[in-house]
Amino acid sequence: MNLGGKTGAMNQAALDSASMGITQDAVLRNVNRDIELAAAQEAAGQEVTAISLPHTAEALEEAAEKRTDTLADELDELDEFDDDPALRALEARRIAQMKAAASKKLANQAKGHGELRDIVEEEFLAECVKSDRVVVHFYHADFERCKIMDKHLKLLAPKYTACKFVRIDAEKCPFFVHRLQIRTLPTVLVFHDGVNKDRLVGFDELGGEDDFATRTLELRLHQAGAIYIKPSKSSAQKSALGFVHRGTYSDDDDSDDGPAALGARGDEDGSDDD
Repeated sequence: MNLGGKTGAMNQAALDSASMGITQDAVLRNVNRDIELAAAQEAAGQEVTAISLPHTAEALEEAAEKRTDTLADELDELDEFDDDPALRALEARRIAQMKAAASKKLANQAKGHGELRDIVEEEFLAECVKSDRVVVHFYHADFERCKIMDKHLKLLAPKYTACKFVRIDAEKCPFFVHRLQIRTLPTVLVFHDGVNKDRLVGFDELGGEDDFATRTLELRLHQAGAIYIKPSKSSAQKSALGFVHRGTYSDDDDSDDGPAALGARGDEDGSDDD
């Protein structure tokens, strides 16, 4: 990035714009003042003084030059910031982080992230170990509640691309149904690095009703460490009585380098992801 050339062009444009704006504003102010003065003189029966535009123009030019010099000094100070090694290093580090995040997002898409996909029993292990965080929905094709769970997971999958979302027909994977002790459908399992850390059985933890909000499931998966919701500034404010308010969450969610802020409810507490 050529900061010097870009800054020079910006400086000149800023100077030109400032000079033009100052000149136009000053002309309007002086013309209006002279018109008001002439009207007052005429009303009082006095001789109307001629408006001295050359004199006004000279004054305007002098004022514009002074303001231009001031702007030039301010822009010179900005140029010094462009040459600051610390700022250049900060910019380079931020660009590197953005490139890394973009690369990781592409890599996750190649692994099947970004949508709720169907898998079969032979694919189960590979799908669970290839990604850091995986949500697996064990479903039955005829169960209405499984369809409701699918509806919510389909909304969350493209929003949280750092996590893989898959579903598997429980009738067609008897080995893992037995091994993972799946007894109620729908059951949603959360895997961290191939290890089952948490499970959501039925709708009991989602309010027990079929019409639960997607946000309810979203917060539960955040609690399990499957996805990461960045807390807003107001999510941990203390009240006047000292109580901690943890109410709202930001919709700027799922940073690939964000920690699972709440510990998983499985065998271990959630550790920093990615």
